[in-house]
Amino acid sequence: MKPRHILLIDIDGLRPDVLRQALAEGSVPHIAGLFGGRELPRGLFMETAAPAPSITFCSQASLFTGAHPSQHGIPGNQYFDRFAPQQQPRHFAFDVGDTLAVDDAVMVFTHGLASQQLRVPTFYEKMAKQGWEAVVAGNMYAKGAQTWLKPDLSKLTRFIKGKNLFGMSSAEYDQHIVDDVLAYLAENPLPRILTVYFMGVDHDSHKYGPNSQLAALKVVDGLIGQLWAEIQRKAEGSVLVSLFSDHGQIEVLPDDQHSLKLGFPFDREMAVFFDALGLDVHDYPGEDPACDAVLALNGGSAAVYLHNKTGHWWDAPDFERDVLPIGKAFWEAHQTGKYAPDLQNALAAVLIRQVDKDGWYGGYSALTPAGELVDLATWFASQPSGLYLDPVNRLANYASPNTGDILLLSNYAEQYYFGGELTGMHGGLHPADSRATLVYGWVGVNGERWAEGRGRIEQAIAARCAAEGGRLPNVVDMLTGVEALLGN
Repeated sequence: MKPRHILLIDIDGLRPDVLRQALAEGSVPHIAGLFGGRELPRGLFMETAAPAPSITFCSQASLFTGAHPSQHGIPGNQYFDRFAPQQQPRHFAFDVGDTLAVDDAVMVFTHGLASQQLRVPTFYEKMAKQGWEAVVAGNMYAKGAQTWLKPDLSKLTRFIKGKNLFGMSSAEYDQHIVDDVLAYLAENPLPRILTVYFMGVDHDSHKYGPNSQLAALKVVDGLIGQLWAEIQRKAEGSVLVSLFSDHGQIEVLPDDQHSLKLGFPFDREMAVFFDALGLDVHDYPGEDPACDAVLALNGGSAAVYLHNKTGHWWDAPDFERDVLPIGKAFWEAHQTGKYAPDLQNALAAVLIRQVDKDGWYGGYSALTPAGELVDLATWFASQPSGLYLDPVNRLANYASPNTGDILLLSNYAEQYYFGGELTGMHGGLHPADSRATLVYGWVGVNGERWAEGRGRIEQAIAARCAAEGGRLPNVVDMLTGVEALLGN
């Protein structure tokens, strides 16, 4: 027996500890009801690790392809594709970013820009071959779904950028997504697969800090109640439910000192570094690929792409000439403020790779402040405990042709981060911003059937983790569990 329907509830940024607190307090009755009650007697609650980096477009791609970033090709909200078609290397900023690439952020929803860059099939594409239709509401990845309920762009703009009278609250925006689903269901049968994406928890966390998540989750719980009432009325059999998030959140200081930006023409903390080294960094829309360096800012991390000084962007840079000196300069800036005073004390790690030796999928080593290269396992083992979550495995599944020659980790311990001023952040390897939520349930089957299904999910995820280096459960495993229950 297989589920007749699949409901995927995607709550961006939801920390698992927040969901546990809400369940214990009894403040999310609709979520609890999906899994049999506050203690989830008919649910399976797992904490998962986000990919590296723990950032939305990368992690959402892993959720809906079941693939690691090295496979699906989306290594962040921002990244640089050296091998874009027609030999036109291209910087992507799905989140607008400091380069103000507004077109990218719009095209994510108008033209499926992010979906187009995926290098592996989505879950929807795989299931369409088996005759399963899908409806996706609000999410950026809908490739292969028969129906894509895109967010209204005016509402999305008001939600993300609007202020005061021109703004839109998280509750109003997430209600807009649910209203679109309810309007669809009023005219159509319940699809075999329904994905609903809630952005409000993440948005409030960025604006007000992670401590705002509990209140935001209570709002989402009410919306899930509206949604579930209609699903129950429409369902033609059992429903596999998976409620999950893509990453967590960590609190940071929302000031100019701690937010390291590439802004044009102002707030050029990171650009000053490249200026001092005589390198033209990509820092305004359309400048790529006519530049010497590209910087992709992803919150707790930043990827640095360096041009081969005697070749093209698609030629591997010379490690000793083009890459290593820049890595050493970052440590000098961190230690003394040389090249860029705003970078002093701002870095936690400089990770570096030798593409000219190891190829475009070659992994990273740690560059020490003394200029030595150390393998990641050794370096992370030497760091204070509690700062990183499964870093070696996550970084092993990160490196690809679309990742940088250097990967910087911000000094979260001192609340530094890459990007505009915010109160909550993610994108690094810290447990707080890297732990994500994953809960399964199977509504409409008896206890024996659910126990058997739960066992299949647990076994499939454990087997995959063991086969992939003994890593921790990861957001890529959301689909591992779903497909185990489907028998795929």
